[in-house]
Amino acid sequence: MADFSYEPFEMDEVIPPQISVAIPNNTVEQDLDVTYDGPDLEACVVDHQDLKSRAEDIKNLNFTDIIRNQLGHYSGTASNLGVVLNATDVTTEDEPTYDEDVDDKFDYKLQKKIEQEYRDLQLDSVDTMLTPPENFSCIINKLYRSSFPHPNNFAFLKKLKLKSILCLIPEAYPTLQLEFFKEQNIKLFQLGMSGNKEPFVKISGELITEAIKIVMNPENQPILIHCNRGKHRTGCLVGVIRRLQQWSLTIIFDEYRKFAAPKERPMDIQFIELYDLEDIQKYCTERDWLPLKWD
Repeated sequence: MADFSYEPFEMDEVIPPQISVAIPNNTVEQDLDVTYDGPDLEACVVDHQDLKSRAEDIKNLNFTDIIRNQLGHYSGTASNLGVVLNATDVTTEDEPTYDEDVDDKFDYKLQKKIEQEYRDLQLDSVDTMLTPPENFSCIINKLYRSSFPHPNNFAFLKKLKLKSILCLIPEAYPTLQLEFFKEQNIKLFQLGMSGNKEPFVKISGELITEAIKIVMNPENQPILIHCNRGKHRTGCLVGVIRRLQQWSLTIIFDEYRKFAAPKERPMDIQFIELYDLEDIQKYCTERDWLPLKWD
């Protein structure tokens, strides 16, 4: 008779049971009458194949996406200990959408409404409030940056005693602001440029060079640089100025991201890094505009 032994081994994963049959060497053919009381073999094979399929899914996943998911860049719930077993588990349903054009397009309708409200108010009461424009900051010395200045910012701008304003948007400047600049004897420079938009719209390096010549000239200072929201175009110009100050790229990009939030643009960062400083650095050095120093 053949000796038959079956002792199932308990494991975390259900795998097909192993059956061992010992047949003596001197036996050519034996009739085996074996009763099997173990798990359903067909079900085990299906479970095993399912586990194998899931293992292949994990192997083929982009684990950079999984890590970013845990950092909050993607929404979605990871199963078990944060491991996403299927690519479809990553969802962007709850991820906030962001319209980049909001930062670049000048809203004339909103500007007209603000202008009318300003004219309807008592100007004396408005002029007593010191409200800086959005994203306002001092770059260094008498160089400032901000978003587009609105009427409620006029009193604050007076305190800066500006000589010049450099505008980086291509749209025509509103009448109310032009009246204020004339009243305060502020010279307006306007270099209209488009913001970086992948894949074909790019900030002009030539316009940035001209902008630097205007900003670095002491005769134009104190000067305020602005685009629409004071984020991307202004951020690129300020980033190049920081390179002229010999800041590290790490700190330059950190400052850019701070003002560009919630949507940084990789093409802006690339522009700041790859902009050729040689000619403009020589131009500024020959005129003793560099190095930039605090008074």
